[in-house]
Amino acid sequence: MIRHIVMWKMAPAEDKEEKAIAIKENLEALIDKIDVIENIEVGLNFNDTESASDVVLVSTFKTVEDLNEYQNHPAHKAVGATYVRPHVAERRVCDYEF
Repeated sequence: MIRHIVMWKMAPAEDKEEKAIAIKENLEALIDKIDVIENIEVGLNFNDTESASDVVLVSTFKTVEDLNEYQNHPAHKAVGATYVRPHVAERRVCDYEF
């Protein structure tokens, strides 16, 4: 099994919280659109320290090939282009096998 974790720090904006909620809702909706996703969870941070990220994605796949299929799927790319990349300042990722 493969775990895919991504953490984002939102770019400064008056509607930062609304944009984070949109990221969460649209990423979680991918489970109904991309059949290789075993599990997907998106959390919104409440820790206000400088080192904290604002949004975290934790998803699970059976294989690395499934993760690659997810990452290249048009629905995933659309969420990234519309809801994620325009509104984040920083991204961290960790993929591991368990």
